[in-house]
Amino acid sequence: MEYNNHKQLSRETRIGPGIRWLIVIFLVALVYRGVCFREMGGHPLFVEPVVDAGYHHAWAGRILSGDLWGHGPDDVFKAPLYSYFVAAVYALAGRQISVVQWVQLLLGSCSCVLVAVAAGRWLGRGSGILAGLIAALYAPYVFFELQLLTPSVSIFLNAAAVVILARPAGPAKHLRWVLVGVLVGLSAGVRPDVVLPAGLVVGYALLKLRTGARRCLLGALYLVFGISCVIVPIAVRNYHLTKSIIPVSSNAGINLYVGNVVSRTGTTAVPVGLRWDRLIGSVPQDILEHPAAASRWWVRKTWGHVRENPGSSPGRLLMKTLAFLNAREFRNNICYHFLQAGHWPLRLPFVQFALIVPLGLCGLIGLMWRGEGSQRDAGIVCGIWVLGYWVVGVLFFVNARFRVPATPFLIIPAAWFVVRLADTIGHRRLKSIAGYTIGVALFGAVAWPMWLGPPQADWVRDYVNLGNSLRVKGDSFGAEKAYRDALSVDQDDPDANYLLAVVQLGRSPGSALANLQRAEDLLADSPDVLIAMAHAHLALGQTARATQTLKRIPRLASTFNLWPKRAVWAESHLMLASLEPDRADYHREQAWVVDPYTTAEVAFAEGREPSRVLEVFGNRARRWHWDWYSQANYGMALLRFGDAAQAVEAFNRAVRLAGDREALRFHQARAMIKAGYRERARTILSELVRDLPDCGLRSDAARLISDLSSPRNGRE
Repeated sequence: MEYNNHKQLSRETRIGPGIRWLIVIFLVALVYRGVCFREMGGHPLFVEPVVDAGYHHAWAGRILSGDLWGHGPDDVFKAPLYSYFVAAVYALAGRQISVVQWVQLLLGSCSCVLVAVAAGRWLGRGSGILAGLIAALYAPYVFFELQLLTPSVSIFLNAAAVVILARPAGPAKHLRWVLVGVLVGLSAGVRPDVVLPAGLVVGYALLKLRTGARRCLLGALYLVFGISCVIVPIAVRNYHLTKSIIPVSSNAGINLYVGNVVSRTGTTAVPVGLRWDRLIGSVPQDILEHPAAASRWWVRKTWGHVRENPGSSPGRLLMKTLAFLNAREFRNNICYHFLQAGHWPLRLPFVQFALIVPLGLCGLIGLMWRGEGSQRDAGIVCGIWVLGYWVVGVLFFVNARFRVPATPFLIIPAAWFVVRLADTIGHRRLKSIAGYTIGVALFGAVAWPMWLGPPQADWVRDYVNLGNSLRVKGDSFGAEKAYRDALSVDQDDPDANYLLAVVQLGRSPGSALANLQRAEDLLADSPDVLIAMAHAHLALGQTARATQTLKRIPRLASTFNLWPKRAVWAESHLMLASLEPDRADYHREQAWVVDPYTTAEVAFAEGREPSRVLEVFGNRARRWHWDWYSQANYGMALLRFGDAAQAVEAFNRAVRLAGDREALRFHQARAMIKAGYRERARTILSELVRDLPDCGLRSDAARLISDLSSPRNGRE
């Protein structure tokens, strides 16, 4: 905030933590993060990211491969800037998740310093030092910094904006408002829920200006300019992709629906897996293709439900409030307590939300009730920030990832309260000590008990996610164990039953079929479950039952939007083509209509319809110029059905995008041999023989080198 008394300004500046303490805070934060990284940085859920983290990882990879702006409506569902941040780190240091983890751990350490600076400028040296140390050892921060998720970046940007607001006004005050606007805009581009709390805080800061309405208006204009420098380019990008005005992202509508309709308590994140498919399948395709319209569609459905069930809203509001203040860190993608149970650095007792809440709330009340000057400003700013995130949670849903950006503004008053409590105890003010104790106990009664149940009841999702990560790593036995652990928590989880069946299918189709039938009982008419059941029936020789099961999938199109599952839809027709020879042409033609690309892949494998395959693969390669797989498929089709020289060009593009894949380089050499580029092919094959261990691909490369030794005419 700004003050007219320059002596007060200099005094407030002098009582900050000081550079030596800031260095100590940074080092404490960094050492603690280093210990956490050593203990759990390589956990499968971190290094093989799932759900949102996997989305960010894949999006960053596409950006690096040339898909700079996105290629359709799906790329406006989430705010874009975090994926660009990950892509920038990958571009500088290679596509290594551990590098992103360390960049975020460093950002988190810097955020602790910023918290200390803000607390020191407002509340004095002692409060600043303690706030920085609490933030440095706050375990949930590190938990999120180790994942490809937004909190590490958004907390840093929010803290930087608040430090600038807490700084005494100087000669470059207009630049100050522009900078705050840029930081808020960047934070919104990472996660849009910052808009409400940041807007309220900035509004209060503008109202505190004591230089008249004209200066207040001018400051607001500079602020809007700074925000616009970030948000306008994002909105232009979104308009380019969707022809709709979407300032940042289009997921507000479905989040509103999930938090107020799907979730009984308002603490459930957007469902994943089979339930997500069911939710998306309820949206008509003509709406789903237009993100802005889809968001409005979900808002209307939410409002309709609230009008029809007015009695449920107050209870859900109370549940969300309890959840926002509760010690339990409600899961979004990965449960904090799931990792905490197996890793001691997350179990340090003095840096958990259960302690921050009662101390922070007591500090907020004390600052706003008894504070003066900068102390009162600190209480109001921190209170507004926490209130803003609470409102967002009440409107949508509460979970640990969406709540954690509010914690710096509970840590600051908590530090002040502890310093004040220590002073009170030192002077033996028994009446004040009793009052403080009662306050902590009352707020602790809200925060400490698990009002909404123990976290272990929700670990089924974490075991499922762990199984998915292990499957990506190729550990099918570890994945099977994880899925069984999920069923031991909740045997009625459809995803756990379905995914366990998927890993069992090749080894034990009978057991797989039993799990699939259980999944079908729990979530009827899932296309993924039905296609897997058909494969199990075929493995058991039950052709008639497989045919009956497959026929159910196309029939779902009358009541279910199958377009998001069109690959499964097309696969059902292709399987029916082999099971019903008299209708094979019909089923193949339906498959081409439903999903040409999936159908072209099957046709290529069977050596059918070369002209159609080349057309479909060629169109995909041109549209998805950033996707190595599309380029490789086109190269394979050209090598088999078309021009070898064009195949070389396609494989060259694929290798530029994913040159670490040996199979790509092998097929590139094959295409070069067929096109007559023998020496270039020999060089590639020699490198493969040199670099690859003993395997089939290495033997094939050696055989081709031997074939090249015979004299042939070629061109170079």
